[in-house]
Amino acid sequence: MKICKYLPVEHIFLNTRIPDKESVLRFIAETCMRDGVVEDAEMLYGGMRKREQTMSTGVGNGIGFPHATSWETKKPAVLLIRLAKAIDFEALDALPVDVILAMVIPENKTHLHLQLLAGASRLCQHPEFMEAVRRAENSKMLWNEIQRLEDKMAFH
Repeated sequence: MKICKYLPVEHIFLNTRIPDKESVLRFIAETCMRDGVVEDAEMLYGGMRKREQTMSTGVGNGIGFPHATSWETKKPAVLLIRLAKAIDFEALDALPVDVILAMVIPENKTHLHLQLLAGASRLCQHPEFMEAVRRAENSKMLWNEIQRLEDKMAFH
């Protein structure tokens, strides 16, 4: 599953100053409300917090995958945030996180949810992706690079 299909350029944020994990989740929820992905930012924020309490989505290598399902969401939304300063995300490797790849998926689309998580995981394991995210000068150039990498990879 290609992430760029659900990641508009407007949802790529570079050098964003967010001080902690809770503020990252709030930023995601408020951005999704502002852009019409959901109507209730608090409900989305609560869903992401609940997911984080189950197990941290800090997967290692400086990456966080906060995600939640929402009955308000009609189609998946992906946000990419490169933090100006790495933060504690309770990651599995105990290292700070500087790249956030967040997803909001319609509640009744379990298969799509799993496909998006798998696609994001594959993409984040690609060394060129992480290099591109960490060196990108602007959102449009990064989106083009993500599209190029995904086209190069064997996605179904």
